[in-house]
Amino acid sequence: METVRVANEWFAELDSKAGSDSTITINVLEDLVQVTLFVLLSAGFGRRVSWHEDSSTEPPSGHKLAFRAAVTTTISHLLTRALTPNWIYALSARVRLPLIGPILAETRESFDALRLHMLDLISLSRAWVVGGKVSNMDTGLLRSLVEANMTEANDVHHKRLTDEELLSDVFTFLLAGHETSAHSLSFAMALLALYPAVQQKIYEETLKIWPDGFPSTASPSSYKEFMPQLQYTLAVFQETIRLFPPVTRLSRIAHADTTLTAHRFSSSPTGEIQDITPFSVPVREGSIVAIDIMALHMNPMYWGQDAEDFKPERFIDTETYRWPRDAFFGFSAGPRSCIGQRFALTESACALASLVRTYEISTPDYLAGKPFLEQKRLLLRWKPLTTTTPIDCVVRLQRRMPVP
Repeated sequence: METVRVANEWFAELDSKAGSDSTITINVLEDLVQVTLFVLLSAGFGRRVSWHEDSSTEPPSGHKLAFRAAVTTTISHLLTRALTPNWIYALSARVRLPLIGPILAETRESFDALRLHMLDLISLSRAWVVGGKVSNMDTGLLRSLVEANMTEANDVHHKRLTDEELLSDVFTFLLAGHETSAHSLSFAMALLALYPAVQQKIYEETLKIWPDGFPSTASPSSYKEFMPQLQYTLAVFQETIRLFPPVTRLSRIAHADTTLTAHRFSSSPTGEIQDITPFSVPVREGSIVAIDIMALHMNPMYWGQDAEDFKPERFIDTETYRWPRDAFFGFSAGPRSCIGQRFALTESACALASLVRTYEISTPDYLAGKPFLEQKRLLLRWKPLTTTTPIDCVVRLQRRMPVP
């Protein structure tokens, strides 16, 4: 429901800037960061924002930054905050540190500004819970976090969230949740521009759902109605994060001695996998085990000889094929898998479907005439920051004509 609302606001913004031929060239990451942020704020935290209503740069009383500015500046300083020990921040507050001092000050100020906005939101939610007005909170996520924070300390059935844990969880859901979706959707849009046949299949799928065009509103029941019909669209998004996982490596500490089973294999001159041989790897308690997600997602044992190719069909089960769930770590796996997986898949599939139903996505004009592999290299470049981050992902959008 919220994705539909935000998508329509985004499309109106795009149309207002499009040329006379109804086309516009955009850096998709810049727009998608806002799209995913607005959806998460509304659906997860009950703070409904939009392109125009929340665009003010004037901070409210008691704040140094407006809400959107606080979020965007915090995101830009995430890596600095993650890599800098707390004692350096404490030192920089007392002693002038050349070069890094101003960066640390900006980082501290941005996190403090967002913290104040989050505390306002939490305070309002607490008041609603205490006053028995939980019906005012149309978001289960924030309500659950606040209620867990307000649980009695001696409640043996529920563990109480401390104030710091509550705030930390809000930060994690807000910042990590929308940024990873924005990056993955950016890669997906670039791939659709490069592979028009794949884009056409999504378009045909959306035509069956919305023959008269993408709807302007949606009801809460739309999820159950539409999601089963977006099978190929969902497969496109899953294939995207197989090729470009948000996190390329995960590390875990072994809490007990164990033994892992691994495999060696070779390939024939034609590329076929052969001579698969299992072997054991002993792991001692306290060892750090690193999972190379990118290597797993490219392993031909699980994904075939064409593992490096963009092929959404590999995520669609058939009577003779079941895609390898255990070889897909786009959201990690097991008890520590991403808690927002279902939300991210739903939001992203809906965003892709709405976009393709409304616009034709193509490569930008400056790539015209370049070989396909060169276009692919330029559009799909990325850098390993907090998450896998696309670089200069630019596409051309053209409004589709109404279906006769």
